[in-house]
Amino acid sequence: MRRAALLAVAVLATGCGASKDEGISGGGKVIGRTVTVYSLTTDPGTTNRDFVDGEKLALSDAGGKAGDLAVNFTSLDLGGDDRDAQAEAARRAINDPQIIAAVVDATPVTVPLFNAAGILQVAPGGDATLSENPQALPSGRPTVGAVEGDLPVDFDAKFETAYGREATPEARRGYVAMDGIIEAIAEAGAAGNDRTRVLDEYL
Repeated sequence: MRRAALLAVAVLATGCGASKDEGISGGGKVIGRTVTVYSLTTDPGTTNRDFVDGEKLALSDAGGKAGDLAVNFTSLDLGGDDRDAQAEAARRAINDPQIIAAVVDATPVTVPLFNAAGILQVAPGGDATLSENPQALPSGRPTVGAVEGDLPVDFDAKFETAYGREATPEARRGYVAMDGIIEAIAEAGAAGNDRTRVLDEYL
């Protein structure tokens, strides 16, 4: 068990995508064997490109899978400090019936939204105190975790080969964030498509 730690710029998938009968059933379980990890960050194609590319590389290294589940990846622009933009991006992710987890800074907007939906929020930045603030946790249970995962010893070489530029600390952080989520899904085994089980494995 692991403890914690609008613009779509990339979608990476292995295996078949969502079928017409996939969606959310009771208890936060994704129907089907394909789940989606969302990344919400400001200017993902420019300012935070390294972080997003690190996430994509981690999923690529995992073969686009976590255990027996295929994993999609979608990156959205969080909109900086604009609360309306943050809410719009968060709701867009939450409304995807395949969402299993999100990598997004902890803000007074994002934390309550993802918490109410019962979705794991891995927060690389923002206000960490929100993860324990009852006013920000309408579900009554924690859903925010810090970035925790593993970085391969040859990460820098892999990143430069994949993207043609040197790895940065943000690229490494993005890789670790995605790796931790992939591991939590895999550790949930047959219940890797259950958002509550993935929360339990990560937090």
